[in-house]
Amino acid sequence: MKNKIEENALPLSKRLQMSKTLRDIFTSQDSHALKIAFDALKSKMAISEESLESDFNRYFIGPLSPIADPFSSIYLDNLDQVMSKSTLKVRALYETMGFTFPQQNQIPDDHIGIELDAYYQLLYIEEVKNIDYLRELRHYFLHEHLNLWIPLFIERALACNEEPSTAMVYILTQLKSFLIRETNTQGVPA
Repeated sequence: MKNKIEENALPLSKRLQMSKTLRDIFTSQDSHALKIAFDALKSKMAISEESLESDFNRYFIGPLSPIADPFSSIYLDNLDQVMSKSTLKVRALYETMGFTFPQQNQIPDDHIGIELDAYYQLLYIEEVKNIDYLRELRHYFLHEHLNLWIPLFIERALACNEEPSTAMVYILTQLKSFLIRETNTQGVPA
C-alpha cells in the first residue's frame, strides 16, 4: 500500500521504526528482504536467509497449509476463506484513510503486511508530518481491527508444537509487544 508520504532521511522514532520493521517483515518479497527486516529487530540470533525464509513460509505462506494464515478475515469472520466481509471493511477503511493499494485484487487487502503498512503510514503522518487529523482513525484501526485479530494470529502461530522456530517466535513476540505498547500509549484520541 502506498500513500503520498515518503520516508525521508530523518531518523524515525523507536515506535515508527518498529512499525516499519514489522511491516517490512510481513511484506518482504524474497529471502534477502526478509533477512534485512529481521536483522532490523536487532536480534542476537544468527540465522541464514534460507532458514529464515523456510521458517517464514512454513509459518505464514506455504506451500503446505501455513501454521497461521496472515489474513484478518480468517480470524474475524470465522471462515476458512479470505476476501470476506471484513476484507471489504478494511478496504473501506483504507479509502477513508486516503490510501491506495496498487496490488488490490492480487493480494487480499486484509493481509497482515498490508494492514501493518496502513498503521505505519498513519503513525508516520502523525509523528513526522505533525498532522494529527487521522489520529482518531488510527486509534479506531488499532483498537477495533488490529487488536481484534492479530492476537489470535499470534496465538495460533505460537501454538506450533512441531519444530517451533526461534526466529518466528521472536518476530511474533516483537509484534505482540508492539501492539501492547501501542494500545497502552493510545489514551483517548485528542
